[in-house]
Amino acid sequence: MCASVELNPISKDYSPGMNRLLLTILCAIATLWALPAYAAAPYEESLKQLAEGVVANAVKAGMGRLAVVDFTDAKGTVTRTGKFLAEELGTQILVAGELKVVDRTMVGATLKKFHVTQFGPAQAKAVNQAAKAVNADVFATGSYLESPDGLRVTVKLLSPGTMQSLGATRSTIPKAGPLAELIKEANKPPVVNVDLAAKPAPPPGLGSHSNEYYQLVLTALHRREKQISADLTIENKSSRDIKVLCQLQDTLLEDDHGGQWKLEVEDNREGLCMRGIEIPRRGKGRAVLTFSAPTDEPGNQVIFRYHEKAPRPDALFSIEGLKAESAGAPPAAIDATPPSSN
Repeated sequence: MCASVELNPISKDYSPGMNRLLLTILCAIATLWALPAYAAAPYEESLKQLAEGVVANAVKAGMGRLAVVDFTDAKGTVTRTGKFLAEELGTQILVAGELKVVDRTMVGATLKKFHVTQFGPAQAKAVNQAAKAVNADVFATGSYLESPDGLRVTVKLLSPGTMQSLGATRSTIPKAGPLAELIKEANKPPVVNVDLAAKPAPPPGLGSHSNEYYQLVLTALHRREKQISADLTIENKSSRDIKVLCQLQDTLLEDDHGGQWKLEVEDNREGLCMRGIEIPRRGKGRAVLTFSAPTDEPGNQVIFRYHEKAPRPDALFSIEGLKAESAGAPPAAIDATPPSSN
């Protein structure tokens, strides 16, 4: 188109080379302006060819009133893209003027009313009833398959009385115009709703307590005759080294009979409530507290009551619903774990 255009110089000072440069620029601008029209042309032409094929089959079969059903994807699911294709095809057929087209919304509502989920022999009676309700001579059912060069669309004409196919038409419709936006939207990954209010899963163990300084997990309770050893893991959550220390007299186990299992000095000389443990930043510590049974018959269920001295002076918390298991030799009293390297 641009090669046939001659550009007269604006002034006598322009050289032939300058004329050719200006001509090239104008051709490029004209080409860019024409791109949307050229892009839309294959889409409109493909849709028109599909409609012409459907009309030809319907006229050949002597059908005059058409009901277009929402198209499905390769999995047989009605999608937004399928509804759009059905609407576009119905509009093209209506514009052609050779067939009457039933409103697509009315078709969908009527099929739902008669519980039509598939066009097959099993639902022939319901399909026929729906056709009579909308006064349709034939149904147009469509499906599409996405490919790199566009959507491969197949439309079949079905007789509601016999459920026999009266013809089929195929076409590849380019991914252009509003269809391109629909496909782009359909291919987006699903949105995952995250419940920010949901609490994280509790750490493994019998129970735990967490605060701004550390997380204490009661991992096990070992019972040996009239003693219970509580195995604890403590993780430093703060940005500095901390010392964890508890009150010896007020840290205890309380059973379901009201008895109090207390810490004796001779069983806890190196324990958490005597010297405490130093835990580095991002590190973990392990401690064992040994409780002695009261003189009365001890119960089975116990509550762990912890009286803190450090890093929070005089803080109290409890872990309930605990049960001690019988065990052999008691575990080591204390263990320290350095912080992770990362």
